[in-house]
Amino acid sequence: MFLPRFALVASLFALIALSACAPNGLEVVGETDEKQYQLAKDYQGQGRTEEALSAFLRVIDARRDAPESHFEAGYIYLNSMKDPVKAIYHFDRYLQFKPQSPQATQVRQLIETAQKEFARQLPAHPYQGELDRIDLMELVKSLKLENDSLTRELAAAQQRVQQLENVVGGARRVPTAQPSVTGQRSRTPAQVQAVTPTTPDPASAPRSYTIKSGDSLSSISRAVYGTPSRWIDIYQANRDRLSSENALRVGQDLRIP
Repeated sequence: MFLPRFALVASLFALIALSACAPNGLEVVGETDEKQYQLAKDYQGQGRTEEALSAFLRVIDARRDAPESHFEAGYIYLNSMKDPVKAIYHFDRYLQFKPQSPQATQVRQLIETAQKEFARQLPAHPYQGELDRIDLMELVKSLKLENDSLTRELAAAQQRVQQLENVVGGARRVPTAQPSVTGQRSRTPAQVQAVTPTTPDPASAPRSYTIKSGDSLSSISRAVYGTPSRWIDIYQANRDRLSSENALRVGQDLRIP
């Protein structure tokens, strides 16, 4: 009698454990372990973008929560399909599932990029009812703030150039100026302006980058491209080296696309 009772109790505990892992009968397989998700990643690696997108959407349809598939689908819609509206939808869904994730800030930056792309498409693609979820007033406000910031930066740059021209003009008026020992000539205002630091040129960005202490994909993107928003391009180019966006090791070399 003891053995049957023990088997019954053991079975009961097993059912309770399974219920805790899978409430309400939900699947216990992790999203990234889904066969369709892994198939989508294989398609991505082969450059078969449309097939990868279809596989990610199948994962989304089959699961109650699929944040990683929403992220991948949004990125494909934004960069390959040039459909910023659908991209914003999937990025929003990602933030609903993972609002506090380490890459949530970067996802919000991608949403801003998609909104700007949508704004650029407006003359060729008039506003339609399906786009009601886009807050155009918020978009206009964001663009205005960005324009105001650029205007202030331009005014400051012009002021610096004027100061440099005044310094160079004053040096020219000194009658006792002696030629330098090395024979270098005084720089003209144009030459002085030419040495003003500029943001990195993406075309001249290094083809590889060695990770240092304190680096993140955003800081690496800012260092090589002048903007943190291209972190995802670096991540996608190194998927064979990085298991996640935060799996950075000091001394590791990354490809820069």
